[in-house]
Amino acid sequence: MAKPSFILQGVRKDNDHESALKEMMSLENINQVILSVAFVRESGVLQISEILKNHAKNAVVYAGIRNGVTSAQGLLALLNSKVKLYAVDTGSRSTIFHPKVYLALSASSACAIIGSANLTYSGLNENIEASTILSLNRGDENDVPFLTDLISSITTLQTKHPAHVFQITKKRDIAILLKEGRLEDERFAPPPRPTSSIGSDKRDQLGRIKLFRRQRPEKLVRPPLVKKKKIATNKWVLIWISKGLTERDLNIPTGTNTNPTGSMLFKKGQMDSIDQRHYFREVVFANLVWSPDTQSRLSHLERAQAAFEIIVKGVSYGIFNLKLTHNSRTNTRAYEQKNAMTQIHWGDAKKTIAQKDLLGRELHLYRKDGATAQYVIEID
Repeated sequence: MAKPSFILQGVRKDNDHESALKEMMSLENINQVILSVAFVRESGVLQISEILKNHAKNAVVYAGIRNGVTSAQGLLALLNSKVKLYAVDTGSRSTIFHPKVYLALSASSACAIIGSANLTYSGLNENIEASTILSLNRGDENDVPFLTDLISSITTLQTKHPAHVFQITKKRDIAILLKEGRLEDERFAPPPRPTSSIGSDKRDQLGRIKLFRRQRPEKLVRPPLVKKKKIATNKWVLIWISKGLTERDLNIPTGTNTNPTGSMLFKKGQMDSIDQRHYFREVVFANLVWSPDTQSRLSHLERAQAAFEIIVKGVSYGIFNLKLTHNSRTNTRAYEQKNAMTQIHWGDAKKTIAQKDLLGRELHLYRKDGATAQYVIEID
């Protein structure tokens, strides 16, 4: 008879879907694997790609598309895992394929994980997600009807809806779906859509909930779209992600010997592959007008200015013209130690930024090229 257990990811320590999936896939003598999910991103697939490859000849994945989340990179990662891959397209963005079912079967037993977790890194590790794990006996008359119904409900989708459930067998299939707008491209990111705008700096002071979360592996932080000076696209690109913001970043130091600087250094953040000494000056802000400081003793400091829309916790606080400074010296100890060389001065935005409820949150920086480069800062 089925033995149930429960996952409440994030709330309970060592209770996440990635670990549960890996344990499920360690079932002895697996002869069939079925995954059914709404959303697929490359980061989620990479977390379990090795175990998928181990069972690829017996694995089938049903993935929802046309939902604004599932990406070409995610489906390509599944295809590279050698699983049998089906896309499920309802033909409407208002009606999406939404079941999250993970199932592994052997001749005598089965394990099913049924709940809310999608095949994304957040879904498997970071979000508060709930699922039931069912350990089943294929020889138990109480378990057989449930397993039969579960398997047939998913595996007959293609025969019942052949136009909407179709197999993806090659990269070209994914490229066509991307061109048709049925998949997302992870190289580009829509800027955050604020739920409201506000003219003052009053907002709720609710801090970020404390959950059990893993540090996201470096390989899962998508690198910049390009490493050259021009990003050359009229689409929004996510070009930097900070680590958890500190008191110094936010200009709210508590130490008696620490004075607020009014600025934040652009460091590597979560993008360990970048050279923080050059990336921001030569890539992110390359197209701005940079000029040396007018004081001769500070002429090694290059100054520029750009407009940034600042969105905090889903609320837009408007557009701020903020100054940037880059230290161009390459013969200093700081440069040799590969320290950050570029900083943003918060200026009029400081009263929006210098708030304790932002401690530990991440800053996302977006850019879009056009007649002039546009920038969005989101903190959430």
